[in-house]
Amino acid sequence: MSLNLYRRHCDECKAGRAPDSRTGEFEERKKGWKRCGCSIFASGTLKGKFKRRSTGVATWDEAKSAIADWKNWDNELPAPVPSPTDKSAIPAKVTIEKAVKDFLAEHEGESAKSTIRDYRYLLNDFKEASTQRGFIVLEQWGPAEIREFRKSWKVAANTAAKKMAILKTFFEFCLSNEWISRNPARLVRQKHNRNENEEKERIPFTDEELTRMYQACETSYGKGKYEYRYSWSGQDLEDFISVSIYTGLRISDVAIFNADRLRKSGECHIRTTKVGKKVYTWIPEWLQKRIRERARLYGASIFGTSESPNPEVITDLWRRKLNRLWKLCGPWDETPVHHRFRHTFVRILLQTDGVEVREVAELIGDTEESVRKHYAAWVPERQARVTKVLRNAFANKPRPKFLKTRTNQA
Repeated sequence: MSLNLYRRHCDECKAGRAPDSRTGEFEERKKGWKRCGCSIFASGTLKGKFKRRSTGVATWDEAKSAIADWKNWDNELPAPVPSPTDKSAIPAKVTIEKAVKDFLAEHEGESAKSTIRDYRYLLNDFKEASTQRGFIVLEQWGPAEIREFRKSWKVAANTAAKKMAILKTFFEFCLSNEWISRNPARLVRQKHNRNENEEKERIPFTDEELTRMYQACETSYGKGKYEYRYSWSGQDLEDFISVSIYTGLRISDVAIFNADRLRKSGECHIRTTKVGKKVYTWIPEWLQKRIRERARLYGASIFGTSESPNPEVITDLWRRKLNRLWKLCGPWDETPVHHRFRHTFVRILLQTDGVEVREVAELIGDTEESVRKHYAAWVPERQARVTKVLRNAFANKPRPKFLKTRTNQA
């Protein structure tokens, strides 16, 4: 018997090698070789018949052991199967319903509410897709089914990448519990789009736009024909906007803002790092007074509470109020959304002398690289560096000799 072994790389090669490319054992023994889980194939002649066939394993030692007992191409020894009578040897298959429930329970209380909400939205779609396919247990999902599920997402490339990351995290949780033998989502390569790196720069509100909003709160909001429908006044909306601008908090966090976040010194707790460190920002004295006054009138939850345990209920209430206000402000060059207040927080900081990009990144819980990338227009040191580079580059270049311009003679 003379059989040759080689690895044939698949479309989802973890090392990123070209599909159908081949490598040998000697090549893979080299220092620095990046391993993958693609199958090893055997090729050669057995009893006068030449053929190629997968060994079904991914390591060279296992492949050599697998072909050692091959007598011909048709009677390989099958892998041992547990006896049907030995129920202890047959692992119980875990249902999709149970896996999703346990995954969400694992993250409840540990992950941020917004993160859990994203998990729940995607996994509800995942359960619905499973029902449509008639899937009951996790093992019924494979890479092909994951790709079909991804095609059903009518979202931008960046959003699709985030959803795939959640799906991979879910299957990784199942793999760690030994409910499945592999993570099918890991075998699906990321979908590349020519525009995926051309992300829009963050667009904050300008000072002029903020002035328009405050004026509409004072003169127009809740003062029209249907003023009886508004239980909150324009002053309430002014406070909501001010807290959003000077803390950089997301709308869900502003809606459930608690006065306990504010210290007597004027520092306001805006987030907690993964290691438990609290991060504070300072807010103006006039806003401190407004927060304390609201706490006196309405309680610690200065923007109201809801009977529903779902924070999205009160968040949606304030989102609708903001939409009404923006309609009163006239046309907009860029669609106004609450998240632009967060960008405004960053813009104000970056335009302030002495504030470093690293400090801004720490406040919003992002990386310094990301801040430089998304808020490049507002990073003063960037413009100073570019100006210096251009000045040095063109300092000694040839220039034309300018002649005196002719003037009109009377």
